[in-house]
Amino acid sequence: MSFQSPPAINRSPKQRSALANGSRPFFVTVPGSTEAARHYKSVLDEVEAERGGRAAMSVTQREAARAYAGLAVELAKLHATLASGQNVDLEALGQIGDRMDRQARRMGPPKAARGSTWDERNAARKA
Repeated sequence: MSFQSPPAINRSPKQRSALANGSRPFFVTVPGSTEAARHYKSVLDEVEAERGGRAAMSVTQREAARAYAGLAVELAKLHATLASGQNVDLEALGQIGDRMDRQARRMGPPKAARGSTWDERNAARKA
């Protein structure tokens, strides 16, 4: 009796996992919808929209956006602690800010929003 290996799966190079193509973020496996997960998704969506959407971003930019969103969640937690009157590690607060700045530079500048045309402004004025 000889062992025969299963046939190879021929995937298109464009076919990727749901995690890799961004259709299913990794944090959805967290049980329940936590406030931190909602904040993370909100920041990530805003950052991607500022740069023309996920499809317009490179892999490096998308990874920087995810890192930025995670840091934003941690910074928000520290700010909430600070606002409640508790002591916070100010060194950690500064480090997170610096790391967010680094990730923002990796993402590149936001794309300029398209200005409205004369016809659009005129139609809005008449409405």
